[in-house]
Amino acid sequence: MIIRTLSMALAAMLLATSLAAQEPASKDQPAPAKEAVPVKEKAAKEAAAKPDAAAWFEKGRDALFQGETKQAIEFFEMAIAADKNGKKTTYRLNLARAYRYDGKSEASEKLLKQILKDSPDHVEAGQLLAEIHHALHRWKEIVEVLEPLLKYRHDYSTYHMLGEATYHLDNFTKAAEYYQKAIRLNGNSALDHYQLGNIRLAKNRYARAVTSYESALRLGLESPVLHYKLASSYFNLRNYFGKVEVVTASGGKQGTISGRYYLIERVPGKKDVFRVAPSASAIYQIAKAIESSETPPIDIRMLRANTYLSARRFQRAHEFYEELAQAVVKQPKEDRALYHYYFAESALGLAKFDDYLAHLRKAIELDEPTYSSALVDAYGVVAEKYNQLGKLDKYVEFLKLAVRESPQTASLHMKLGNALEEGKAYGEAVQQWRMVLDLEPDHPQRTQLLNLIKKHVHTLAQRNADKAT
Repeated sequence: MIIRTLSMALAAMLLATSLAAQEPASKDQPAPAKEAVPVKEKAAKEAAAKPDAAAWFEKGRDALFQGETKQAIEFFEMAIAADKNGKKTTYRLNLARAYRYDGKSEASEKLLKQILKDSPDHVEAGQLLAEIHHALHRWKEIVEVLEPLLKYRHDYSTYHMLGEATYHLDNFTKAAEYYQKAIRLNGNSALDHYQLGNIRLAKNRYARAVTSYESALRLGLESPVLHYKLASSYFNLRNYFGKVEVVTASGGKQGTISGRYYLIERVPGKKDVFRVAPSASAIYQIAKAIESSETPPIDIRMLRANTYLSARRFQRAHEFYEELAQAVVKQPKEDRALYHYYFAESALGLAKFDDYLAHLRKAIELDEPTYSSALVDAYGVVAEKYNQLGKLDKYVEFLKLAVRESPQTASLHMKLGNALEEGKAYGEAVQQWRMVLDLEPDHPQRTQLLNLIKKHVHTLAQRNADKAT
């Protein structure tokens, strides 16, 4: 009963209030005033609606690192617009960064150039601009941007990018200088060691190239090209097989890698025992390059054959050159000529003289200016080989071929004359000695030759007289 009475009273009060609100206020009684908003609260709301430059900048940074580049650009632009003094370079730098992330490289580049114009010592702006140039392979522009900044800061990023730029501009001296400084600041950059190795290899500084390439390998850089270049460095240092050892390699196979060794050949009569080359050798690095290539390039395979040839392992070298025959057909003429020249050398090492001369003639056919002069020497070499074998007729035959190729070489006529004398062909011998004196009237052995000529002329005359009687 009490609750019901209270409810009815409350309802009556609400109804009266509602009706009073609907009645117009009398002229003599003023309308009730609206509740006033505190001044501080109003200012806070306005500040929230229109943040200052610093607030816009923070919003931009948050958006940028959340990957919202378009939103970041908008916030950074508003920060710059709200910056009354217009001196906050940080705002413009981050806007340039946001432009770049959003794929607007031109806008970023324009803004960064303006920053550097206003603040020539702004290293971060210069590095960011250099990165844009790097992506577009503008090597000259990188140098123009970064070199002036070296007076303000020496850091790894600047030296690394300068090394890359000068390397691509073929300024190897400068590039080596910059890479060395980059390595001093960051010795764990495998790529810097590798590029420095490339420069040293190009300058024929093979021992230093080895040091750089080995550092790159130790730091985890791995590629067939790296192994090939390290092999080339060892090859030019004449480190073909390194210090050969004898080790046991269970299940090993000749011509393959087994741990730290290259298995050169089996030791006869001993199971799984091989003569091996260490990793610090041309042949090991070549094998490593071949092993890590799906289809080994002809350059690597050619270097393997040349390594065996240079180490005087002629049989394996000859086999490798034979394997290359089909692949070489597709190479430029100069490369084919060089191939035949080396193939000829391996044949000579095996005393296959006909093959030797055949491949040498093929090299001359492909590149006559380079190899034509080698034919005279080849005839002389083969002649000496036959002489050592005691085959005087073949010795004379190839000396005559050499004389035919180089008729004005007195030394060849001298050798031929002596060989003909040994074969008792005195008339021909005399003719060759006379040619020697015609070519070199002041020959060191002039008196000896004159005496030989007189002796054998007399012998021939006496022989003819005996025949006549």
